Amino acid sequence: MTTTTASSPARSVGFAAVFAVLLGLFVSGYGLLLVPQSPLGGGWILAIGVSLALAGLFAIESVGRRLGLSAATCRTLSLSFAALAVVLFAAFVVVNYASVESFEATSETATGSEASG
Repeated sequence: MTTTTASSPARSVGFAAVFAVLLGLFVSGYGLLLVPQSPLGGGWILAIGVSLALAGLFAIESVGRRLGLSAATCRTLSLSFAALAVVLFAAFVVVNYASVESFEATSETATGSEASG
């Protein structure tokens, strides 16, 4: 008795693509939770999550075929959205670091002037 296993490479989905989509959805949800506290910060985090999710979606072959996109176009879109997510994340870190540094400098100045007076 011979058994044959049919593998369908068209249905295989990469782990990294699925992880990117799930992480993007998680980050987007977190961004939505932050919108009432800080609309700009929440929107920024939401944009990071959406770009990450789109990068993961375009990395899945079946999504590209369903949308009628070539493999090269899907690769370009996936890399573009991933780069956008990285740039948005880096800008978020830089802006928040600068605002924390500015807050600490203001606090030290206020504390120093109170201590001397």
